[in-house]
Amino acid sequence: MQENTTKIIGVCVADISTDYNDRFFEAFKRLAHEFHFKVLFFSAFSPLYWDQKHDIGEGNIYQLIDTDVLDGLIMLTITIKNELVRESIIEHAKKRDIPVISIEYPLEGSLSIIYEYKSTIRKLLSHLIDDHGYRRINFIAGPKDNLFSEERLQVYRDVLTEHQIPVEEARIGYGDFWYGPTHTVVQSFIDSDLPMPEAIVCANDSMAIAAIQYLTDHGYNVPEDVAVTGFDGIEEALDFYPPITTVRYDIDATISRTFRIMRNLLQGKEIDEPLEIVSEIVYGSSCGCQSNKQNSMTKYNNRTHKPHSRLNDHHHFSETQIYMAADLTDNDSFFGVFNNLMQYADEFRSNKFWLCIVDDFLVEQEELSDIIDKANFHRSGYSDKMNIMLSRINGEWQGLIDFNTSALLPNLSTILEDEDALMFCPLHVLDMTIGYVVLAYDSEMMNMEYLYQFLMNISNALENTKTHQRQQNIISSLENKYIHDPMTGLFNRRGFYQRVQPLFEQCAKTNTPFVLVSADLNGLKTINDTYGHADGDIAISTVGQALAQESSASATCARFGGDEFVAAWACNSSSSEEEAAFRKRIQNYLDEFNASSGKPYTISSSLGIVVAVPSEDITLDEFIKVTDEKMYEEKVKYHQTHKR
Repeated sequence: MQENTTKIIGVCVADISTDYNDRFFEAFKRLAHEFHFKVLFFSAFSPLYWDQKHDIGEGNIYQLIDTDVLDGLIMLTITIKNELVRESIIEHAKKRDIPVISIEYPLEGSLSIIYEYKSTIRKLLSHLIDDHGYRRINFIAGPKDNLFSEERLQVYRDVLTEHQIPVEEARIGYGDFWYGPTHTVVQSFIDSDLPMPEAIVCANDSMAIAAIQYLTDHGYNVPEDVAVTGFDGIEEALDFYPPITTVRYDIDATISRTFRIMRNLLQGKEIDEPLEIVSEIVYGSSCGCQSNKQNSMTKYNNRTHKPHSRLNDHHHFSETQIYMAADLTDNDSFFGVFNNLMQYADEFRSNKFWLCIVDDFLVEQEELSDIIDKANFHRSGYSDKMNIMLSRINGEWQGLIDFNTSALLPNLSTILEDEDALMFCPLHVLDMTIGYVVLAYDSEMMNMEYLYQFLMNISNALENTKTHQRQQNIISSLENKYIHDPMTGLFNRRGFYQRVQPLFEQCAKTNTPFVLVSADLNGLKTINDTYGHADGDIAISTVGQALAQESSASATCARFGGDEFVAAWACNSSSSEEEAAFRKRIQNYLDEFNASSGKPYTISSSLGIVVAVPSEDITLDEFIKVTDEKMYEEKVKYHQTHKR
C-alpha cells in the first residue's frame, strides 16, 4: 500500500451543534489533505443520552457505516452518550474488518486515544491553593454518574485532602454541564450556612460562564470576590470578560496524532505514537491572575458585537423557516414539497448537497392493507436502495437517481475528487427513518443549530405529506368499498347511481343513445338447493363477469342485489344493432364457461335491454323499470321452456 494512496475515513460524532465539536470538524477537514484522507462525517444532532424515539431516529445515521466504502473509522466517543449505539458502531466496523480509533473515551474493540487531564486539573487546583491562597474552594460537577464529571470531582477531593483542606459536601453541586442548573447551584452556594467560597471550579466552560454571569448579576465581582475556573477551552470562555482560566486540548495536535495512527494501521506499521494527549492550562484573569486587560477588553468588546449580528441572522432564519413550513405544508404531493424546497436551497448552508430518501417512502398510492401493515414502514435504518430526490452542485440542479445504499452516494469517488469532507445527517420523524442529507462540509457557511432545525422542518413536511396521502388513500379505499359489491367487484346500487345519473342526463341533453341492461341469473334457487351456496355464488359471479366483460369498455356494471345486475353506457349505433350484438356476446361468454367449467349445472341469464335517447321528462329509475319489465318477460319465457 503506497503512502500517498487516498483513503476514506468515516468519523462518527453526535451533538454536533456544540462549539466543541465545530473545532473537531474544522481540524478533520483542514488536516485530511495532508494525510491523503477523505473524511465522511456521520453526524447526529442529538447527544443520544436516552433510548427515546427521537434519539433512535438520530442514531440510525450510523447504520450507514455498514459499507465497503470506508477504509477506517474514527469515533468521537464522548459525544455519543448511548453505550448501545457505540457498541453498534464497533460491530459494523468489525463486520467490514476496518480499524477503529476512539477519541477521548476508552472503548473496547477500538484503539483509544485518551485525554490525560487529571494531572492538569490537579495542577489547576494546586495553582488556586498555592499561588492564590484560596482555601474555600467549591466545585460544580456535571451530571451525577457521568464518568468525566466524576473523575474531575475525585481529583478535586484528592487535592483538597492532600492540602489538608476539609472536603465539605455542601461545597459540591451538580450543574449538569449547562446554564440553568448551574444558576441553581450557585444560588445554593450563596444561601449556604458556610462562608462564601473564594473560588469555584467548574467541570466545563459553559458552567463557568453561567456561574460568572449569575455571580455578577447578584453583586459579586469576579475574581475579586469569587474566582471561577472552567474546563474545555471553548471560544466563548477564552473571549469572555474576564477571560476564564480553563483547561484545553490542542485539537489540531489530537487530529494529527489520530491521522498518523490511522495511517500506520492502514499500512500495517507499528504504532509508535503515544495514546495519551496531555492537556494544558490556559490562564485567564477569572482566577485572579493578571492578563492583558486591554487585549481582553478588545476581545470582549468584539464579542459583544457578535450577538447583534447573530440576532439578525437568527431573525432571518426563523422568518425563513416560518415561510418555508407554510410553503411545504401547502402541498399534496412529494414532488410539490421538493419543488418548494428548491426555493430554500441556501438554507442547506452548503454549495453541494444531496437529499436521499428511502425507496419505499415516496409511494403515493398505497392499498389499505399496506397502510395498516406497520411492518412496511422503515423505522430503523435504511432500505437497500435510496432515491436522490433533490440535489445541487455549485448552483446546478441535478437529475433524480436511484442508487444502492451501500455506495452512500452515486459517483462518490468522483465527488471526493473535489471535496475533502462530506457530512451525512439524518432525516427522520421520531424513530421513523425518512432518509439522509449529504452536504459538502463548509465551516464558514454552516450553522449546525440552524441546519438541525431546517432538516427537522424538511422531515416533518415529508411525513405530513405522507400522512395526508395515507389519509386520502384510506378515504378513497373506504369510498371504493362503499360503492362496490364485495363478491363481484362490480359497483353496488349506490355506486351505479353516482356514476350513471350524470351520464343519463348528458345523453338527454345531447340526444345520444343510452343503453341500459337488466340481467338476472336463471335458476339460482335450484343451484343453491342442489349444489350449495358456494356454487350459487360462483353462478352469480359468472353472470357479473359476463356483463362486465361483454359490455362497452365505458360501461358501468353493477350488482343491485342477489342475482340482479344492471349495466349502462352511451353508444352511437342503432338500438337493434346494439341489442343483438350484446345478446350474442353474453350468450357466447356463458356458453364457453359452461363448456369448460365441469359443473353439473348450466348458467344462463335473462336480459332486458333498452337502447334509446332519453327524454328530459323521464327519470333514470323509469328507464330501469322498463328494462326490468323486459327482463322479466324473458325470464317468464325461460321458466315456461324449462317448466320451472
